[in-house]
Amino acid sequence: MSTPFNRDPIPNPPPRSNNIDRFSTYLMVDSQQGLVILQWIAAPRLRRNLQCYAANNPQFARLREVKDLEEQLEQFWINLAVSPPPPQEWEPTNRQELAFQHLASYHESICHQAAKGIAYKHSQVSWEEALTIARAFIYNHQKLGDILRKYQIKGSAKFSTYLHEVLIRTIKSETSVGRYSYWRLICQTSEIKLSNALEAAHYRQTEISQILFARKYFTNVYVFNRVKGRKGRPGETWPIPQFEDFAETANCYNAERLLPFAPHEVASNPHPVTAKQIQIWMQNCFDAVKEYKNLEYQNLSLDELNANLGIEIADPTTRIDNFDGPELGEDELTSVWSNQSEEIKQVLELKLKECRDIIEVRLSEGTWLIDKAKLLPLKYGFGLTQTQIAVLCGLQQCKVSRNLKNKYIKPLMEALAELSQPEGWVFDYVTEWLQKYFPSPNRADIVQAALIGSLKQFTVVERELLSLCYGEKLNFNIIGRHLECSADEVEAKLTSIENQLHNFLLSCIEKWMKEYVNHWLHIFYQTPIKQALKHHFMALPYSIQQGLQIYYKNSVFLEETEWNLEQNQAEVLTLVWEGKCQLEEDLIQWTADCLDITLIGNEERQKINQFVEDWLKNFYALEAGEQENEI
Repeated sequence: MSTPFNRDPIPNPPPRSNNIDRFSTYLMVDSQQGLVILQWIAAPRLRRNLQCYAANNPQFARLREVKDLEEQLEQFWINLAVSPPPPQEWEPTNRQELAFQHLASYHESICHQAAKGIAYKHSQVSWEEALTIARAFIYNHQKLGDILRKYQIKGSAKFSTYLHEVLIRTIKSETSVGRYSYWRLICQTSEIKLSNALEAAHYRQTEISQILFARKYFTNVYVFNRVKGRKGRPGETWPIPQFEDFAETANCYNAERLLPFAPHEVASNPHPVTAKQIQIWMQNCFDAVKEYKNLEYQNLSLDELNANLGIEIADPTTRIDNFDGPELGEDELTSVWSNQSEEIKQVLELKLKECRDIIEVRLSEGTWLIDKAKLLPLKYGFGLTQTQIAVLCGLQQCKVSRNLKNKYIKPLMEALAELSQPEGWVFDYVTEWLQKYFPSPNRADIVQAALIGSLKQFTVVERELLSLCYGEKLNFNIIGRHLECSADEVEAKLTSIENQLHNFLLSCIEKWMKEYVNHWLHIFYQTPIKQALKHHFMALPYSIQQGLQIYYKNSVFLEETEWNLEQNQAEVLTLVWEGKCQLEEDLIQWTADCLDITLIGNEERQKINQFVEDWLKNFYALEAGEQENEI
């Protein structure tokens, strides 16, 4: 079997015509109309720093403007990065960090040259991967600083030449050139990354599960037969597998395809795989991963570089299909009953109003349903633990738990069950799923995903029975002869399996209903608290609101904080501290007025502090999202 490496054309970036661009732009890999191109993207903070130095340092202004002085400009930033002189009043506090960034920007072209050279000599390494490794190296200030200091001690050649050799060695080390091969890539790409690559290559989920299952056994067989214990020369690539490796892999696959840990898509296919099929699947693995790597390195920003280093190496026996009672995310909680979401909210609120000891508290925005003991707002509004609530309310922890469960959770779950009526449709659903979707289920559907997970509880014989009946569509007589039992026994076993699936799905739905009720209670009791916080926030002095905005809005974007020109960093942090303290005191007072409870203990104050912090972050994240949508 030949190694399927093809050398793709390597694009070149356009030239940077002036020193401003050379020290304030970074490379972006982009794909347009099927062509991969490189373009320079400006970094605004670096542009502003160049303007700052040009405005305050006449010598620097000349270096910035004259094209032939770029090496002197490079040396200026090297000196500032490695051994900076005493700071001037006008210089930014992070001047060393910015100096490293200017140097990294300038040496982006060296990264491209090094990546291009590696890709031409070692075609198994994509130039996109090599480029990313090189760029991640120069944007690591510690690594770049170490290289600069070593160069100052040794250096006779130009620093660009020295750096080029360092980057070549780094790329080779990261990609293990000399030991890296087509077969090593197949064996050492992680299962999650391989799954993503196959999905991006438009393989169906059924085939992806089969390929992943086969790759696990191929890795074990191939490494044991061809890699471990062999007397190879240092740097020798991993050898080409022999046909018996694929045959042995097929034997392992077929022997264990019906065991409980096997993915459903493997067990539901009654036909054994061949050595030839394993060989084709491994070829598909390489093609998909290589293409996926190329896609990964397109449209990268600087902040994403460090997350794309090297090759993911994981235990080849690691499995991602370990389904054991599905936990639902926030979006999935509503999708279970998505067609009834508004009706559900109305039903739950009405049911809560009917629960024991519920009273209505009038607020400026409407009414708030709370229990006389204040357990619900303390638990779901402020997030106190049952132990904290017990101490605060003078109750035993077990009574807090019992009251929450019996007085409120249980009635709300009963109302939700009455609305969804799972007993009325689950049995028919299971039957239809087995008959129509068993061979190729939709894992994106949470109900089908739950049924797939439940199959692991069955024995090998039961899984084979399902595969023969619903995968291969054989009648009971043929299945009976295959399993050496009567048709009646086959029917009885299938009925038993269906009943188990039915009961399992009912238990899952009950779990989902409990999760949904808890999710709804959190939203219901946090909403008035958040409205109160917003009201108090709008009453803060404008200067404090502005300080909070500067601090939290910039933290939302995860950018270097752009401090207000009229306020320094210390002043802003003081305003933020004053604003948070005021909001916390206002919230404590609001709670005392509404609930007749004073949250002044250390643990309660910590919850208040965290609530205010989370609200401020979410408030500015929401505001930023709305502005983005308007744009």
